[in-house]
Amino acid sequence: GIEADFGRAYLSNVCVARELHRNGLGYDIVTKSKIVAEEWGITDLYVHVAVDNEPAKNLYMKSGFIHENDEPAWQARFLDRPRRILLWIGFPCTNEL
Repeated sequence: GIEADFGRAYLSNVCVARELHRNGLGYDIVTKSKIVAEEWGITDLYVHVAVDNEPAKNLYMKSGFIHENDEPAWQARFLDRPRRILLWIGFPCTNEL
């Protein structure tokens, strides 16, 4: 089992080639990631999405993620990147006591 301090994970760089968009591949990747996370004992899974990336936001929301918080505009400017939102999904803790 994974200790409580290691029960969180971050989903990073999920990309699908433009010519393969809208065929369910992204949804399948996210679904498989969620299955693996649960198998590993992860209880909290996070992902960042650019605020203007509607297709990605829709994909994650369809996959059960919910809005956690917004990155402040000043931070995005300071880091010279598009502003992002943090999305979260939780899984039940299956550790036996």
